[in-house]
Amino acid sequence: MKIATWNINECVGITTNLDNQETADVINTKNIDEIIDKINEYNFDVICFQEYPTYINEKISLTDMIINKTNLKYFVENNTYNSFLFDGGKVGVSIFSKYEIKDSYKILFFNPKLVKQSSNGDIYHSFDKGIIKAVIEIDGNDYTIITGHAIAFATFGKNEFDHPESYKPLENLINEYINDNLIVLWDFNSEKLFDLIPSVKGKVTDSINGPTTKDYYERRWEVQMDYILINDKLKKTDIYKIDNFSDHYIMAAKLLKI
Repeated sequence: MKIATWNINECVGITTNLDNQETADVINTKNIDEIIDKINEYNFDVICFQEYPTYINEKISLTDMIINKTNLKYFVENNTYNSFLFDGGKVGVSIFSKYEIKDSYKILFFNPKLVKQSSNGDIYHSFDKGIIKAVIEIDGNDYTIITGHAIAFATFGKNEFDHPESYKPLENLINEYINDNLIVLWDFNSEKLFDLIPSVKGKVTDSINGPTTKDYYERRWEVQMDYILINDKLKKTDIYKIDNFSDHYIMAAKLLKI
């Protein structure tokens, strides 16, 4: 099975922070086309997206494009906040699969309700960030897929250890399904995953273990924010770091059931 995780930065292909947010007047269709092309080129069985713009506008549906132009016909989405970059846009996380999604549900990271004023006086609040758990079946075996996108605490002058409770819903979910064929693909917004969710240390392994980002606006440059975690029922046979328009690389792996 070939799986991937990709923070697509709302398809805009730029690095933004609270002081340079701009509403996009023109949709970057080249970037949208690249999403379709990458899916088809690498023939993913499952891909998880973060900063996924479920609704861009009334004319463009990225979801419709993916299911119509790729082999990923099944999906589940968790739209949790309004886009700063597209008027009326909704953003969140999603899972797309070649295989039927037998079961799914959605929860949220804990939101500490952070507030910051930008240099031009605009007031911003921390988003509700989503988590999805889904089950697919391949060759008679069920696989539990979990994806999510944690809060970017640096945006608000904080760090993730100021609010470790934010990660508790995800930690609990991993522990609940640790005996399944478990795959966790996410943008954790931290380099210290196992310090924040210590109860999963030793139960899952990180298939990436290296930088996954490019130019972060927090000036952390190339760091690991994205993870592919598997338990001892699976093993990694290959890993891919794929360049693209976003400030995150596509991180993909081939997995084999043991």
